Amino acid sequence: MAQPFSFSKELFLRIAEESGLGTDSSHLDSLYAYLQGVLPGLRTIENLDLADAEPFMPLLMKKE
Repeated sequence: MAQPFSFSKELFLRIAEESGLGTDSSHLDSLYAYLQGVLPGLRTIENLDLADAEPFMPLLMKKE
């Protein structure tokens, strides 16, 4: 069974700082809250059965 999603504020701020964002921005508080709501929903991707799906490769398709 998948582990519950955990994304600490400290990790978020470290990633923000490494990405060149100012960690003193009040906007980061709202961004962190947004990510806390969105990222757990992405766990459903792990349950997709893609064994018989062919890859979608539009960049490799030849334009005519």
